[in-house]
Amino acid sequence: MPDIEMEDDYHLDDSSPDARQSIWSHPHFWMAVLAQFLYVAAQAGIFSFFINYMTSQVPAVPVSWQAPGVSNTGFFSGWIETHPNGVLGFSNKAASNLASLGFLCFLIGRFTGSAILKKFAAHKVLGWYSAAAVALCLLIFAKLGWVSVVCVFLTYFFMSIMFPTIFALGIFGLGQRAKKASSFIVMAIMGGAVLPKVMGAVADRYDLSRGFVVPMFCFAFVAFYGFVWPRLSNAEGAVSVSTSGGH
Repeated sequence: MPDIEMEDDYHLDDSSPDARQSIWSHPHFWMAVLAQFLYVAAQAGIFSFFINYMTSQVPAVPVSWQAPGVSNTGFFSGWIETHPNGVLGFSNKAASNLASLGFLCFLIGRFTGSAILKKFAAHKVLGWYSAAAVALCLLIFAKLGWVSVVCVFLTYFFMSIMFPTIFALGIFGLGQRAKKASSFIVMAIMGGAVLPKVMGAVADRYDLSRGFVVPMFCFAFVAFYGFVWPRLSNAEGAVSVSTSGGH
């Protein structure tokens, strides 16, 4: 594991009488734990229900897509099927293959986000990317047909930089205590085991499009954290972020 070296901007490593020794006394840290919890919850929910969404919420596909040479042969064989309601739609096979397209969007987001983070303050990038994810979830919630389907893929793109950016902002300026702080931020991934159940409960009560209200609120908090981070940390956001690892 790489050694975490962080500047001691808050004098946690010395005996200054004015220093707040506990990492929990620094709001930019403990709010990062909560932001990471909610981000991973949103990520796990979207990843987990992707196939369900593609097979139940996508508008009816044109009959021409089922024509020979389009969906019944080669790589696309078995992609289109007739659902129990008599409407043509994507099969589980098609949805699982489309999930690869979602992860391609995630990968593109990582590479482009890495370049953007070198030019703009990390907290601003996090705030705007999360705000974009909120807007996308709202469009999915509104059930706008193929527009909502495209928005599902775009959420992958905007989620791509969140984990490492929250991590870097959370341990900013904590000196040697950054190691302990990082462990709490990593443990916050347990959100991925909790809130998807809430998303599933909403989907069972209404439908899966409505279930996207859960990640929408999660992303809203992450956006809030990004935008208020300078006030929480008393810094201006000159934070170096690597997007080569993380979720």
